[in-house]
Amino acid sequence: MPELPEVETIVNGLHVEFKDKKLEKIELSDPTLLRNVSEEELRERLAGKRLERVTRRGKYIVLEFSGVNFVAIHLRMSGRLLSLDPGDRADHERISFYFADHDRKITMDNTRRLGTLDLLGSLEEEPLDSLGLEPFADEYNWENFNEIFSTTRPVKVLLLDQDRITGLGNIYVSEILFRAGLDPTTPGEEVSQEDRKSLFKLIPRVLTEAINNKGTTLNDYQDSSGKRGNFQDFLRVYGKEGDPCPNCGSEIVRIEQGGRSTFLCPSCQNWDDD
Repeated sequence: MPELPEVETIVNGLHVEFKDKKLEKIELSDPTLLRNVSEEELRERLAGKRLERVTRRGKYIVLEFSGVNFVAIHLRMSGRLLSLDPGDRADHERISFYFADHDRKITMDNTRRLGTLDLLGSLEEEPLDSLGLEPFADEYNWENFNEIFSTTRPVKVLLLDQDRITGLGNIYVSEILFRAGLDPTTPGEEVSQEDRKSLFKLIPRVLTEAINNKGTTLNDYQDSSGKRGNFQDFLRVYGKEGDPCPNCGSEIVRIEQGGRSTFLCPSCQNWDDD
């Protein structure tokens, strides 16, 4: 699933290319994509509107059209949001937005058909209003961050909780916990103040590094122009089971937490499988 750096990379590309373009038409190939709006209402609400901004909230891509219309798209596991020539079709095209004064279209391509689209009248509506701390927003301060640790859940599971802090997924949480030297099974409330401060600094730092490298491509992810990311070349533990730790040489292991894989160095992160 695209995480914050991948979504941010897509957003940056689409915003530069499509800002202020006037919507001409919508082609909907898969109505099951629509979660809170009918096809008829979607077309009616967006007809002739200008795309004022492309932004992000957590892992959601938000197309902000004139007239206070917000299209919130979640790509889920294998989705892509691409800039294509109007005559081209994606392999698994679900919806396309065509623009009257531009020779490109925005197309959602989704092999597994798991992505979603919500049409909102405000950024304070579901599903956006229930998301947790945004790592690059003003709300991301020490006081707010420190409060999310009031739980007995493991810190890895805590950092994946989009209601507590939004945008993080398996890849970056594994990398952040490794850099912090923190056992991912540690209950949130038992994470020391020192480790919390380390995480507070590392989260935006690692995310920024990934954004600067256009995200991580392991399987399906591509940016809006169809290019792969590069941050997979800089991963230290994620997907490295059996490889030597880049810090100490110990063997990197994989464990399961909440049905998801966590990669770690037992030595550097003081983890004991007993």
